[in-house]
Amino acid sequence: MRRATAAALVSVFVLAVLPRSVVAQGEDAAQLSPGTLRITLAPDWSRWDHRFGEGTPGYARGALEPAGIDFSSDSLGTGQLPFLQGVQTRVRNLTGLSAFRLNLGRAQLTLNTSVRVVPLGLELGITRRLAIGVTVPIVRSRVEAFLLGPDTGAAAAATRGNVGWNPAFLTPGALDTFRLEVDSMLNALAAQAASGPPALRAQAQAMLAGMQSQLCDLWALAGSLTPADAASPCAAAGDAQVAPLLPDTGSEAGRAITAWLGGAQANYEQLRAQYAALGVTLPGFALGFALPTTPLDSAGLRRFLTDRNGPLAADSLTSVVRTRLGDVEVGASYQLADRARLRTLVTLIARLPTGYVDSKDNLIDVGTGDHQLDVEVGLRNDIVLGSAFWIHAGGRYGMQFSDQLDRRVSPANLPFAPFAASARVKRDLGDYVAIDIVPNWRLDDAFSLGLAWRYFRQGATRFGYTDPADEARIGLPASVLDRETAITRMRIGAGMTFSTLSRYAAGRARLPYTVTASYQNTFWGAGGRVSAASVFNLTIRGYVRVWQQRER
Repeated sequence: MRRATAAALVSVFVLAVLPRSVVAQGEDAAQLSPGTLRITLAPDWSRWDHRFGEGTPGYARGALEPAGIDFSSDSLGTGQLPFLQGVQTRVRNLTGLSAFRLNLGRAQLTLNTSVRVVPLGLELGITRRLAIGVTVPIVRSRVEAFLLGPDTGAAAAATRGNVGWNPAFLTPGALDTFRLEVDSMLNALAAQAASGPPALRAQAQAMLAGMQSQLCDLWALAGSLTPADAASPCAAAGDAQVAPLLPDTGSEAGRAITAWLGGAQANYEQLRAQYAALGVTLPGFALGFALPTTPLDSAGLRRFLTDRNGPLAADSLTSVVRTRLGDVEVGASYQLADRARLRTLVTLIARLPTGYVDSKDNLIDVGTGDHQLDVEVGLRNDIVLGSAFWIHAGGRYGMQFSDQLDRRVSPANLPFAPFAASARVKRDLGDYVAIDIVPNWRLDDAFSLGLAWRYFRQGATRFGYTDPADEARIGLPASVLDRETAITRMRIGAGMTFSTLSRYAAGRARLPYTVTASYQNTFWGAGGRVSAASVFNLTIRGYVRVWQQRER
């Protein structure tokens, strides 16, 4: 009698709690019964080292390309570092080498990214049709980076650039003596051209006109502009920040600068001697300007990227690991249809801004969430075609709300954005739509096999400055951040599910649970920088009775 009663209670419990066995495995649109708590642990691992690009030179649109391609160049220069254009222009003016291109040497960056998400989900059946739930994800993002610099590899000598460290950058004030000499010499020539001995006024004026532009370029390269420089004849040519790099002495530009300086000194000394013969003393010019003796090596390139006094002041391009909370989800589901051949479930999810967004100062960082509010509406359907075959078809639409964050404003293909380009921006992530089609085959009362096709499309993100004055300061509209932010991708995959639900209902299993292992691969992407990710997922679900449903 007790066994019969126990068996009856088990049968009632299972039938009340668990979905019908034909769709009890893998993804389904079955609703929980009132008083049933479903506990889900669904860790997944995704990794990628390539992406589906969008307009990268040398690659077809949508072709696979290395994830670090925008950081890589055989001759890193102003094409990737446009904020160094001023240094390049000054060197061209100084040397007359109109084709001179500033070159830091080779920079080849290899990126391998992996993201591990461990979400804990709790779902509780409230009524026969309504359930509520929450999902709390812990995310571990890891970016492994390997930077091949200009002095590494088999052909290291051929990959060196033509610039090295400016002595005034390494040691602030190292070229101040030269700057003072330039100021004294130019002021003296201007004074002599205006009121000096009449016989030499024309020569002083000619030398002043012939040398001032080049000397002021050197003066600007030799130090940053300070309030004390306001009276300098070169003040108009000064820069707020000292140039970190100069042509090295072995480069064509370095040799041209050295030759010009030598000629300028010789001509000035001749004129100075003529003034001395007339009893007028001009200040000396001792050529205190120094060029770097060697081009950048790998260590120098890394310092250029990370030096807090430099234009980039970014984090090092080395491995980055983040382990933090992801974007927490709270939601509800409602059963619209529950028939023998069709089940339909509508879901509503709010995704909270609890994740960690990638750092603006780490150029390769991957965050643990979008860190802004989303609302997602979904529709899930089970179409039962037989005792052993059914199709799960689902669709989701997500509305993403705007927020504010700090960014370095630069186009996506120019990731080396200077620190000076930092600004507070408004961000409006594009809305998204997703479609999932999963045919399922029941192999026996415990095992089923599913194949999946998944489509995802997200519109481009829109950016704008919170302070309109930042556009003039940075020189770019915030909308340059919009480029290549749209996402369109398709994935295919397969999964195997083991379930005790049927066996538990028959009294042949002690606990009701399901375990699903699946693998997906991104085989197509377009519209933006879509990662060619492979994803492995393991989903474990257990069921617990919280309260007993009353019989009517």
